[in-house]
Amino acid sequence: MLFDLFVAAQRVRRVLAEGMAKSGLRPDEYAVYSLLFEHGPLTATDMADQLGMPLTTVLDYLKAMTAAGHLDRTPDPSDGRALQLRLSRGGVAAQKRAHDHWNVVRVRLEGGLPIPIGQVRRALQALDEAAINASKDVPRAGRARHTWGSVERPRPKRLGSAAYHEKARGRAAPRV
Repeated sequence: MLFDLFVAAQRVRRVLAEGMAKSGLRPDEYAVYSLLFEHGPLTATDMADQLGMPLTTVLDYLKAMTAAGHLDRTPDPSDGRALQLRLSRGGVAAQKRAHDHWNVVRVRLEGGLPIPIGQVRRALQALDEAAINASKDVPRAGRARHTWGSVERPRPKRLGSAAYHEKARGRAAPRV
């Protein structure tokens, strides 16, 4: 089943990339923008949870959205350290432009399904739940412990790709 999922995901990615090539957003960017469009404002942590992505990956998207002027930030009233994120007017416009391209691909894909869309969604939700449950049984990188010599220490923190490249160049990565 996992191999079938991998192949199907690759094909869907290709169809989405081709269909959205002139939309102004990549399919993955559109998904992030759409989450904020539909459910914002959200914190970056909430976004990571809902998208099933590492927080560092979400922060990379937010950095690009900020640079494009597509993100508004306000303090989170329930947690003064966190920020509530929502699309700016420019972000809403970008999401809406890309939506037309996304929708053409969505209609084409759904029209080619041999079973009702509701069954497909239920199967995908069941698979998502199974993945969430399976991930609970796997030790998380930040919690895994290694023994170096006779002292047990936490595994070193892994840098996201942007932070890694900035550190390699001898500069600190900007914070989003």
